[in-house]
Amino acid sequence: MTSPCVLLWACLMVAASAGATDWKPKGESDRQDITTDLSYAERSAVRPSDGRQVTAHLAFFTSPGFRLKVVDLGAGAEPVYPTLADAFRAEGCVAGVNGGFFHPDLRPAGLVISAGRRINRFETAKLLSGVVYSDNQGVHLVRRAQFRDHPDIAALLQSGPYLVDGARAARGLSASDSSRRTFIATDAHGRWVLGATLSPLTLADFAQCLASTGALIPWRVDRALNLDGGSSAGFFFDRRGDKAPVTLSPWKRVRNLLGITPR
Repeated sequence: MTSPCVLLWACLMVAASAGATDWKPKGESDRQDITTDLSYAERSAVRPSDGRQVTAHLAFFTSPGFRLKVVDLGAGAEPVYPTLADAFRAEGCVAGVNGGFFHPDLRPAGLVISAGRRINRFETAKLLSGVVYSDNQGVHLVRRAQFRDHPDIAALLQSGPYLVDGARAARGLSASDSSRRTFIATDAHGRWVLGATLSPLTLADFAQCLASTGALIPWRVDRALNLDGGSSAGFFFDRRGDKAPVTLSPWKRVRNLLGITPR
């Protein structure tokens, strides 16, 4: 005979699992082939339980084919480049989003490495719980405590909070303050995505959305890190040929950008 405690535990586990997979793909999202080394898609997801929706610009890439590049826009009154698209094109980036957090004086929050140059310092603030970087071995996304600094890092941003870890939505995320979100995520097997939402979401809701396989991201997200969103949210994807690039411009001046360049 099953004890009441065991039955209650089982019910709670089922409820938790249902909550983590509550988000579903919505409508006919852009079905462009994302099995290639680089592709763009605009995808939407919905939570059937309450009708909550999110749409995002997404740049899919593989770590064997691309490396990260942090574009520093400087701390002057005017950015180094007039627009996000100008910056990415000038720096040879085929896609990218806005980068990490920064203070009112435009000093970055946490460590930033741009073209091998170190800006600011490594910080232990609760918000800055993750580190995304490129070195000679590839692209990496790790928890702050797991990061090991070394001289071969060419591009790095310290940001946060972690949204997904081990394919599960991170705990303790804010369930208030809906904003547009910018993020980077990976399946831990060489597939990556940079994205910016067009819809406002809380961090908790967005984490659950990303952890719902197939909802917004068509593959299983193992890790995802939040970048500076809200009025800073920006996106760029160069579709080449005669197609205009996909762009989403930040509403305010930002300090840095996170892009990708071919290896």
